[in-house]
Amino acid sequence: MYHVYTLLVIQSFKIKWEGRKEIIEYEDDLTFGELESILSKTVDLSDVTKPKVNLPEYRQALLTRTLRKAPFPVGDFEAIKKLKSSIANEVLRGVLRSFPLSKFLEQWMGSFIGDEIKLKTEQITTTSSQTSSAGQKKK
Repeated sequence: MYHVYTLLVIQSFKIKWEGRKEIIEYEDDLTFGELESILSKTVDLSDVTKPKVNLPEYRQALLTRTLRKAPFPVGDFEAIKKLKSSIANEVLRGVLRSFPLSKFLEQWMGSFIGDEIKLKTEQITTTSSQTSSAGQKKK
């Protein structure tokens, strides 16, 4: 029997909001299901050699799912959309430190190509030559 224990880890940083410093808190580790849901909606791997990423959707989903405390409504994408671009980008910079898309794309691609180091090791071939079988030389 397995037990799943969830430990919320909240990170925080400050932003300038209406002339004063305000704290932004966000969850820095989403569940596997939440992260997979975000990625499945924002990354198109129909051609694995040319992944298509919907960056606006990825950024919006992260803010909606991770923010826990802010001087604006959290969990409400309509409220987040109405933020000034400078504020939204400042909040994104803080949150994206924990959720760089490149890290998750690498993990997803690993599902397709496997462990690159292991693959390279398996692909290395060793050639050897048999010692001469001409017999022994006599003096």
